[in-house]
Amino acid sequence: MKNKAFTLIELLVVIAIIAILAAILFPVFAQAREKARQTSCLSNMKQVGLGLLMYAQDYDENYPRADYWDTRSPLNPNATGGFATRINHYKWPAWVLPYTKNANIFRCPSRTRDVEAWNVNGEYKGDGYALNLSLSGRPINPVGENPSFLGGTLAGVQTPADTWVLMELRNQVSFSYISSSSVLWPAALRESWTAYLMPNGVPDKLNAPHSDGLTFAYVDGHAKYMNVKTFLSLCPTSASYAVPACTFRTSAGSAAGFNICSGSPSPTYVGSWPFWGLY
Repeated sequence: MKNKAFTLIELLVVIAIIAILAAILFPVFAQAREKARQTSCLSNMKQVGLGLLMYAQDYDENYPRADYWDTRSPLNPNATGGFATRINHYKWPAWVLPYTKNANIFRCPSRTRDVEAWNVNGEYKGDGYALNLSLSGRPINPVGENPSFLGGTLAGVQTPADTWVLMELRNQVSFSYISSSSVLWPAALRESWTAYLMPNGVPDKLNAPHSDGLTFAYVDGHAKYMNVKTFLSLCPTSASYAVPACTFRTSAGSAAGFNICSGSPSPTYVGSWPFWGLY
């Protein structure tokens, strides 16, 4: 009896079908994985945001400050501390950690960590969440401070459900405009954010990794995803917000922020921009 076997053509057809199915399904699997990471990132953001809210309720509605000076990392006790003066620049998580009980939620799983910054400084740089300095303010070592234009308290925020307090950013603090009176104002210019998030006219995957968007936590404790174009629509243009046009800078592909524009008068603005606390 003659044995039956696949012919070469039949084998090639099967291989071709498998290749076509793989080409169709692999991108779907990749999108599913990223969606799962986005959900995890949003969950982390919400937990940290609620930790901030609990801290504020315990301290007369004052936000934790992004202090500058310390010798230990609150998130990574094994950090070697090569830049002791930098660690506390990112220390606000130390004040929130007792409420969250988990240091791992201070980072987004979709983003790439700066390993050196983590091992040396104990900071989530490249994959962390940024505290809105223009809401919280910050001390300046050895004395003095940059106060928030809203006073650094929950009471200064008129619409807590519309104003962000945490943003998914490649740093642990946000970037602010420093007026000549040392007051921190939001670096809210649409032109600057457009250059950062859409440098080539399309959303940058490194800075907006979640389906061309970012996650935010709000003053009232809720968190949500927002695509880049929606975010930009909530930012005033230079015609509406009279603040020097600060440009973004990057360092080793991990840290990013506005170049500091200081020594100028307090900005003026037209209209209401509650996302930034500008009423």
